[in-house]
Amino acid sequence: MNPIPSTPERPSLGAVLRSHRLAAGLSMEGLAERCGVSVRTISDIERDRVRRPQRRTLTVLCDVLDVPDDARRRLVAATSARPAGCEPPDPPRYFTGRAAALRTLGDIARRPPGDRQQATVVVVTGPAGVGKTSFAARAATDLAPDFPDGRFFVDLRGMDDVPTPPGEALHLLLRALGVPEQRIPAGLDERATAYRSVLCQRRALVVWDNAADEAQARPLLPGAGPGFVLFTSRRRLSGLDTAQWLSLEPLPAEESTAMLRAVAAPAADPTGPAAADPTGWAELARHCGHMPLALRVTGQRLSDEPGLSVGELNRRFTGEQARLTVIDAGAAGIHTALSLSYRRLEADLRRTFRRLSLMPGPDFGPDPVAVVTGVDAEDAERRLEALVESGLVDAVPADRYGLHDLVRDFAADRMTAEEPDGVNPSRTTLLRWWLARTTAAGQHFEPGGPASLTPFPDRRAAAGWLDAERGNWFAALRSAAAEGLHGQVVDTVDALHWFSDSRVHLDVWPEVFRLSAESAARLGDPRTEAVHLNYLAWAQAICQREYADSVATATRALDRAVRAGDPAQQGWALLYAASGHTGLGEHAAALRQRQRAWVLLRRSADREGLPQAMASLGTSLLALGRAAEALRVHQRTCRLLRDPRYPISAFARAATDALNCRRIGDDLAALGRWPECVTARREAVARLRANAMPASEAVTLVELAEALRRTGAAREAPAHLVRAIELADDCDDPDLARRAGELLAELSGAG
Repeated sequence: MNPIPSTPERPSLGAVLRSHRLAAGLSMEGLAERCGVSVRTISDIERDRVRRPQRRTLTVLCDVLDVPDDARRRLVAATSARPAGCEPPDPPRYFTGRAAALRTLGDIARRPPGDRQQATVVVVTGPAGVGKTSFAARAATDLAPDFPDGRFFVDLRGMDDVPTPPGEALHLLLRALGVPEQRIPAGLDERATAYRSVLCQRRALVVWDNAADEAQARPLLPGAGPGFVLFTSRRRLSGLDTAQWLSLEPLPAEESTAMLRAVAAPAADPTGPAAADPTGWAELARHCGHMPLALRVTGQRLSDEPGLSVGELNRRFTGEQARLTVIDAGAAGIHTALSLSYRRLEADLRRTFRRLSLMPGPDFGPDPVAVVTGVDAEDAERRLEALVESGLVDAVPADRYGLHDLVRDFAADRMTAEEPDGVNPSRTTLLRWWLARTTAAGQHFEPGGPASLTPFPDRRAAAGWLDAERGNWFAALRSAAAEGLHGQVVDTVDALHWFSDSRVHLDVWPEVFRLSAESAARLGDPRTEAVHLNYLAWAQAICQREYADSVATATRALDRAVRAGDPAQQGWALLYAASGHTGLGEHAAALRQRQRAWVLLRRSADREGLPQAMASLGTSLLALGRAAEALRVHQRTCRLLRDPRYPISAFARAATDALNCRRIGDDLAALGRWPECVTARREAVARLRANAMPASEAVTLVELAEALRRTGAAREAPAHLVRAIELADDCDDPDLARRAGELLAELSGAG
């Protein structure tokens, strides 16, 4: 890692802390003794080798150095924020060698764009622990000047039980590329098309790290353009026909030894006794199999124990490798290095390390570690930071932690060997905790809010937690369903279904609701199964646009609701089936189902479902050319919503009424009743604005301007169109802005 350059306008974190330490008259050793942080950590921060230290570390340093409040707030905000979306990680400071491979990759990347029609695709492949991600990070840094339109990095988590779905990966990248949320399509194919369209005009570098297989990678292939796309994977991904391949092998002996000594500094003191034994360093690198992961862990061991000699560590390696049975001979050095580092840990740290293998997701904070180890969160964080210092655990931005997948496998092996009776109870305890916490967060999105106090102060905090921990709670749901915790799976997903409305873009919902529907079926309660099948039908239609599948699932939900004798769930099943038929263009079938849904929801007095059924019924009538009937239905819906005796939450009443006003305007337009249409659309604009619904307001303003022109009262239309263009720009809807601009120009020309 290259040091962060300091400028007079913006000194680096390390420079600021160094200035405060010197002002306090403290050496690094003196500061370390007073704050309990290692000298190496302080040195790494001051030299800007660590750009985002853990929050607890930064806090204690500021306390001891008496950093003023304003400066402290700036430091904490700068270092605890997550990097920008899909920002490439810094290459490791101990990165060594790979010069030939980097040169080859650079030659490919820098080939003039005119030489090719398609963006360049390279697959970097190699065994676990060989340093593919570090190589990609180094390459992204080296190639930065050649890609002025940005460098982007997405971890596909190919070795997880559930790798990142390609649709979600594309969503992450599209957001990083500047596409607003509301403009990102729902379906995988549409997202892939949008990705290729955005990328085709940009000289950008995209790294898809840790791909699982061709099925995951294929939708992520670019189209035409000057971009450069790099995959890393343990698999060759030979099915990607347009790709070039670059295979990484273990480091050559000389580079391997150099890396080991770089990581081990200051143990590799050129004046110390170890320097006189180059053969010993070479032998130690050979014991590590010349694999970067093993070299890092072993070098860290030497750095942590300055009194440990290279010769002594070689003797321990020899004995350990003779004792261990390793299936994959290429992993021998990695396994031995991990084993030796693990053995030197204190008992509480070994126990903590073992139990990290039970974490369901790829990264985590201190709270679940506290649960699985039986300590408080502060002690859990202290243990995690000690494990980071040992090199066994990785520090992740925003005070989180993670394990390399080989390290996780090693921790799981130790857990099984040393706590065989504790594996299942500990896993179940942790799963229950994850699901309970997820349920508490999800309840903040229910119409009435949580029924009791939760760990989250408000909806914003709950949403932040659900977003940050999605990898964990999603994996926990899968594991809980597999272990038979069906009641808790159903309860958790019940709490999440309102939250899903605000995160429609996530590809997890079809799987989440499939799991809950299967758990509900195992509980033997047909009504609960109907509820969760209805959730699944929604996800299939809205998130995936799999309309035929949605109809089939809603039909199953209807069957279960009939068995349960629940008219409300029957009504919702019919509404979801109708949405699927509408997506398929089958408006007559959708109308029949919405008519039946209206009857059932009215009979069951479902206060939210009834106006939804009525409004959607009118929309079907309009689609079938029956505008007069549609108008009567929408007017009746309006009267229902404005009846103060009708029991519905204030927000649902106001938002549904505003949208229904717009539908009334559409009906009147179809009937050619333009003066009344103007009145309806004026009211719709006012109500949409009052309810902060800018996207719908923008569309309705354009529709209002068109209605005004029809009535010959176009003088006020330009003001509405200017406002529509502003809103469309804010919502990043260029098509609507263009439509409004063209109408504005037409009206100006006519004037």
